Amino acid sequence: MKKRYTIALHVAAWLLFGAWVFYFLYGNSTLSFGKVLDVLVGLLINILIFYFNWYVLIPKYLARNRILLYIAAVLTTLLSIAAIRAPLDFYVFREYNREMSTLYTYERMMQYIMGGLVLVFISSALKVTGNYIRNERRNKELETQKLTAELAFLKSQVNPHFLFNTLNNIYSLAYKQHPETPDAIMKLSLLMRYMLYESNDTLVSLEKEVDHIRNFIDLQKLRLREQTSIKLNIQGELEGKQIAPMLLMTLVENAFKHGLVSRNEIGIILNLVVQDDFLLFSTINNTSQHKKRQFGGIGLENLKRRLNLLYNKRHELTFEEKEGTFYATLKLYFKPKAK
Repeated sequence: MKKRYTIALHVAAWLLFGAWVFYFLYGNSTLSFGKVLDVLVGLLINILIFYFNWYVLIPKYLARNRILLYIAAVLTTLLSIAAIRAPLDFYVFREYNREMSTLYTYERMMQYIMGGLVLVFISSALKVTGNYIRNERRNKELETQKLTAELAFLKSQVNPHFLFNTLNNIYSLAYKQHPETPDAIMKLSLLMRYMLYESNDTLVSLEKEVDHIRNFIDLQKLRLREQTSIKLNIQGELEGKQIAPMLLMTLVENAFKHGLVSRNEIGIILNLVVQDDFLLFSTINNTSQHKKRQFGGIGLENLKRRLNLLYNKRHELTFEEKEGTFYATLKLYFKPKAK
């Protein structure tokens, strides 16, 4: 369909050009077959110059940066066509070219060559511009494909990592024959349903992401001591807000993974503040006082990469450790809705 459209556009342009030339040359005179033939022959020669440059000279020389050879080829082509066109105008269409007193004149040859150069310039400009647009479109498609593949790869790393930790928790409950093990399995099924089906979307509602966090917290509580403090504080309206899935969850999982390592634990505090155009999510948890924490690991490194890919220059992620307490803060600007 696109090729047919391009061909139709070229045909229409040449028809308009031929009509304009005929009107310019013979618009005020009586119509005759010779005049129409004169315009048609000139039009065919112009078409020959245009597409010979388009399909032969540009790919063979200009596209390969052989500039001098391209210039020589263009001049040779135009001189050859001028040498053929002069006899046609002199012997066949002399009636319509009365200023031609001799077969070859400098002025006439220069007129042919300059006219041909205009066509070559237009042909080259259109060809180069078209190639540039196609290359840019192709590069964007490749970049999009690469981005999609990379995000899929990062997700494939996040999900098994998350599942591995959760299964360990359920195994611990089952090993102790905890009566709430079936409830833990049900919570896990809800988590997996979200991860397998809903997290494949580019964006999910903030409400669903928070529900997912609540389910995760409920599952974690089953294996923790009753005195362990876990707080989830939410300020602002969640309705109508969308974010990429599993971003906040990575920080939550990290807090549980590293936050319950000492007897003097402050517990885990999760704060979510939602404004019109951004959210602020922070996690606070204790950390080991005997081992300096490294701000990395699979989860956090994947989070950083996904944020750079999905929210480039629209997020701020910071980590801080102070007196045995670890702080992680994510400021995320919502993506504008497509109009």
